[in-house]
This record gives sequence, structure tokens and C-alpha cells, in this order.
Amino acid sequence: MAIDRRDFLKFVVGGAVGTVLSPLPWVSMDEVAKWTQRWAPIPENGGTSYVHSTCKLCPGGCGIRIRLINQKRAVKIDGNPNHPVNRGGMCPLGLAGLQYLYQEDIRVKSPLKRIGARGKGQWKPISREEALLEVTTRLKEFRQKDLSHTVAFLDGEGEGSQAYLAARFLKAYGSPNYIRPFQLGDLEEILTQTIHGIRARVAYDLPRAQYVLSFGSALLDGWGNPAWVAQAFQGWRQDHRQGKVKLIQIDTMATTTASLADEWIAIKPGTEGILALGMAQVILEKGWYNKDSVRSKTSGLDGLQVLLNKNYTPDQVAGSTDVNKETIHKLARDFSSAQHPVALWGKGKGELPVSLFEAQAVHLLNLLAGSINRPGGVYLQPGVSYASWPKMPLDGTAQKGLAQPRLDGALSSNYPKTGHLTGRFFANAVQKKPYPINVLFINEANPVFSIDEKEVLRAIDQIPFIVSFSPFMDETASLADLILPSPTFLERWDDSYPSLGVPFPVYGLTKPVLPPLHDTLSMGEAILHIAKNLGGTVEEALPFKNMEGVLKQSAKGLYDSRKGRLTNEPLAEKGKGISASFESFDKFWEQLVAQGTWYHAENRGEEGKGRWDLSSFIRRSGEPETAETQAQYPFWMVPQSLLLLQSGYLANPPFLTKSLGKETLIKNMLVVQMHPNTAGSLSLREGDGVVISSMKKKIRARIHLFEGARPDCVFVPLGLGHKAFDPTLKNRGSNPYPMLDTVVDPATGLEVGWATRVKIKKA
Repeated sequence: MAIDRRDFLKFVVGGAVGTVLSPLPWVSMDEVAKWTQRWAPIPENGGTSYVHSTCKLCPGGCGIRIRLINQKRAVKIDGNPNHPVNRGGMCPLGLAGLQYLYQEDIRVKSPLKRIGARGKGQWKPISREEALLEVTTRLKEFRQKDLSHTVAFLDGEGEGSQAYLAARFLKAYGSPNYIRPFQLGDLEEILTQTIHGIRARVAYDLPRAQYVLSFGSALLDGWGNPAWVAQAFQGWRQDHRQGKVKLIQIDTMATTTASLADEWIAIKPGTEGILALGMAQVILEKGWYNKDSVRSKTSGLDGLQVLLNKNYTPDQVAGSTDVNKETIHKLARDFSSAQHPVALWGKGKGELPVSLFEAQAVHLLNLLAGSINRPGGVYLQPGVSYASWPKMPLDGTAQKGLAQPRLDGALSSNYPKTGHLTGRFFANAVQKKPYPINVLFINEANPVFSIDEKEVLRAIDQIPFIVSFSPFMDETASLADLILPSPTFLERWDDSYPSLGVPFPVYGLTKPVLPPLHDTLSMGEAILHIAKNLGGTVEEALPFKNMEGVLKQSAKGLYDSRKGRLTNEPLAEKGKGISASFESFDKFWEQLVAQGTWYHAENRGEEGKGRWDLSSFIRRSGEPETAETQAQYPFWMVPQSLLLLQSGYLANPPFLTKSLGKETLIKNMLVVQMHPNTAGSLSLREGDGVVISSMKKKIRARIHLFEGARPDCVFVPLGLGHKAFDPTLKNRGSNPYPMLDTVVDPATGLEVGWATRVKIKKA
């Protein structure tokens, strides 16, 4: 469906319009009736009430307001108009969030124990007590045998108090193997530690920016916090700022962001970092850089200039990127002369890593422009002031286990700044290097779908006992030995911080809007029960009765900081902070629970330590292509991130799947996009079936002709091709993740891959 700029902004920005919109208008009424009858009976008449909480469906952490009927059925999710980040706006996923609560087909309704072969779907419902006892018994056994290090935890949540609880539990138990799938913040922390000497997230002051240079970031298709970005975009297009703010999208395709930008720069896949350094070469040669910024934050400028003058002149960069040298000069001049310029990196929604080379190259532009920790620029995101937890006791068993190397090789001498390497974890689990894994916990992660499927399946075959906390029967949960299902985010205590890409600290509290619909227990509650059953120092490390107690411990730091404010509180008197508004922490906690959010909008930008040695700039790396590879696989397959299609742990809810246009999905067939000239060279027409093959796998699809596609590329949406979940999604489309060709970034150990060489033939 075609959506113009005005319709798009109405949908995602919020305010009075945003609070009444949902995905429903996007589908015909007969389809609405069909799909809603599957998951949400019409509620009885009754009184209406509203509850404030925080959305946990993505790292954005938007404030939400849930409408209840008779305080026992949730009927609508809106954005909280008083929230400092989304201000009433919501992305389509958040608006459709009730489907994860009420969708019967995918919910795991009680603890399940596998009784048949893995993957056969043969389960025995067991009690919560039985499930926890079985887990505890196995953990005690391995601890008694000094094998605590052979227990691993893959945690897709990765942020917040519940994630910290899981990591603390594993450390107290005696395992170094707390691992999380890649998040954009992981690379941001490596970048800031390398450049600024501190581990911090990167955030962008988009509302005050006046020249936005995006290197492939899907700003209007789910990158960062979608509502925050959309509100900034709306501000750029308001009458009084019309023409004063420029958005330049550097991308391989005329995506939603590129189509709505002031200018689209079509670039060869994988050369974004090269273009950034080409711009830097011009800026330095012309003396257009901010002298104070370079003097105070860097050293070794002469060494960098030697590198750039040798390898990244406009002529050289034009040949590598397909961006002509006149455009490179213009971009360099406009960026360096603009008021409040900012350059962004992280392709798509940020779900796949880029190289440290690319991240550094783009961040260098911000530094040269003097945009670090400046209004309208890029900030080193301040952390949330949560309270310290009690000192962790470690017994001899734990110390012995923690002395073992991590299975993924992260935080080692090879990759001292990289916290997690999920791909390497599964590869080493297959080979049992440096030791086998006996127990694997999995929370909010679906690696069977989102990583190389064959590698993950081989690893799973080598792990005797797998425990899933998934609320849903996803691909990975279906292969577990035991499922201890968590409630959805609307049924549990949890929190969210930081808010992705937002330049000030935000703490969002998630609370049970309704009692759990099924026999579920949050991962955090399960961990507390297991720790208590294990006893000893493991129990001592987690001295909390329940998750509410865990969250109170975290929130105590907010109160003690005497800074910030709650969502609906007036600004505190200068120097007194928010705690001055409350006579005790209990009163503060009561209002935090009611309002859902604490934030400190005045706190922007952590100061770095030391200077960035520019002479040691990371060199570009990667496996060079051979002429034979290009001849056999002449096209690039480029993943496509879409606002209406979830591409991570969560699968699409039915409303969003039914809202996908014919350029993405036709019945059960994936649709890919290519340039008409490319199709003509292959004797293909609109709607023809094709087979797309990489060196790893092949998929079937139909083609949609689009003149906004580079002729040497085929664009494949991420998020379809599930083999689990409910009938509205299962076996619809194809999954391109297993096709992606990756190389290990020698600087970080991350498996970097976006575009992949493929061949295309008519089906």
C-alpha cells in the first residue's frame, strides 16, 4: 500500500491523531473481522480505566497507556502523551502489542517437558514446581562435579534489571558464559571505548539537528526509537523549519527513508565507510574541520591525513563507491559548513553488525564537524543512576568456573573490548571447544531463525539440556527440552533502559497490567526460585523475594540521585531534584509504578577520557572478491528492513502480516525487488518466480520491479520464512538470514555481513 508522507506521520507520530490510530484501517473490514475473531473476543460492556507502563517489544522503551474494560480485559494500547521520548506516538508493532497477549495459537500456556525427539512437538505439561526442580537438580549436579562453567545463558533481552539478574545468577553459580545476541549498542560501546576511552551508547539529538547524513540507517523504517525519529522528522518538515533541515540518505535502494529524504545517494553495497573517509579527506585537505574539536579530542592527525591522501581521495573513493567525486566534494562541503550537522551509522534497523571500520569512519565526520556532545549532534549517552546491588559472594566452585575461558571468545586477548560473540558461541559449541555445554538457558532469543540455521542446529544437537523461557512456541523453543514460559510484557514486572538512540537517561518501568492469563513465570522470577533452591552463595547473591523487589533495588538509585523527574511531575526546584517532591522512597516508588517513567532531560553527554589516536585508524578488512565469484554470483542480495515486518526475536503479529503490501508478500510467496533493467536482462517480468542462490542456501520468491533499486542488487525483506508460530505467519515467505555471507571483523570478532553475492534464475 502506498503511504504518503502525511499519512506516515499521522500513523507513527502520536498526539491526538496517533492515539486513535491502529493497524486496523490498513486492512479491509472483512479481513479485520476474520483475524480479530481468532484472538480477542468482543469484551463485555463496563467501566473504562487506563494503566501506564512501558513497551518491551523493542529497545526503544516507549511509554504506553493501556485501556482496560472492567479492569480485566485490555482492549487498546496507546502511546503515553506525557512520555519524554515517544510523546504519545507508537510504532505499528506497539499498537498491535495486544496480539502477543491474546493470540492463543502461539502462547505456551504452561511449563512443558519434551517427551519425544527434539522438534517433533511432543510435550508433556508439568507443574511449575516440577520444572524448577528438574532445572535445580541438573544445576546442582554440574556444580558438584566442578562443571559449573558448562552452563550457558543466551539472553536476547540483554538490558535492564532482569538481564542483570540473569548475568549475576550465572556469575554466582560459576559460569563465564552469559551471552547475548548482537545489539547495536554492543558496537557503540566498542566504538566509544576505542575513541573516547569510556564504554557508552551513542545517541543523536535529531530534533535539533539541521543536516542529517544517514549511512544506510532505516530512520523511518524502525531504526532507533521509531516514534522519537518520526517526531524529529515531523519537526524538520514543519513550515517554520522547511528548507532549514536537510536529510541525506546514503543507501543502495530508494527505501522509505530515501524516498522522504531531501536527497538520496545511491551507493555500492558495503562501501559506506569508504565514502565517509572520502568526505573526511576533502574536509581535512580544505581545512573545513573544527579545530577545537580535533585539538581537544584527538592526536595523530598527520598520520590520518597520510592514510586518507594515499587511499581515499575523491577519485579513488568514486571508483569504489559509485558516488561521483563532485558529489563527494558537495557532501563534504555541505556537512562541514552546516549548523548542527550529524552523521549516523548502523544499517537497516541496526539488527546486523557493521564493521568497526565503518562505524569509526562515520563517527570521524561528527568529530571533524565538532558535533560530539553538542546540540543537534551525537552524544555519548549518559547512564541511568540505579542503585548498586549488594556485593556478590563467590565460593570456591564459582571462582574455579569463572576462571575458565568464555565459550564465545569474547573479552579475550583477541577481542578485549567485545562483550558477546554469539556466532562464535554456536560454532564452538558444535566442536565442544574449549569444553562442551551441558545446559543452555535461552531467553528472548530465536537463534534458529536469526542466525545460520544449520550451525545452530548442529550446536543444539551437542547440548544435552536446553531450557527456554519463551512465551511463544518459536523455532528455538520448539527444540528445547523444557519450556518455562514467561508472561508477556503486559503481565510481568520488568524495566527498560536505556531508550535506544535518545540523548538523555530514561528509565521505564513495566508492570503487570493484568494477572497472567496462563501458568507462566517470568525469567527473573524463575531465576530467583532456582537460586533459592540451590542455596549457599548463589542464593545470597540474589537476596530478593520477587521481581518487584529487584526493580525497587534498581529504582532506589533514581531516588537517591536527587535528579530527574517522573512523567507527570513538574520540574523540581533547581538543586533539589526529584526526590525533594517525595517524603520517602516508598512514595516515590508508588508514583513511579503509577506513571511508569523517570527521566533526566537535562543530563546530556558523558565526557570522554583521553584522546583518539587518529594515526591508528582501523583499516578496512574483509575477504577480497575474486573475478570467479563475481562471474558465478553477479548480483548483490541486500536485506531490507521494514517498519511493518519484525526481523528479530519476535515474529510479526497477524495485523502487521496482513498489512504487508504486494511488494513484500503475495499469499505465501516472498516478494523481492529489482530494477526493471536487471529483470529484462534475465528475461523476467513483474510477478515472475525466481530462485535466488548464495554460496550457502537458496530461496524462492516472486519479483517486483522497482526503479529505485540499484541494477546490480536484489532487495530481500527480513522477517518472513518462519517455520513456527501461528498459521498467519508459519511457512509464509522465505528466511534470508541463513543465506547471508559474513566475515569476521578482526577488530571486534563480530560476524559482519549485509550484502551477499547471489545468482538469480527464473523458477
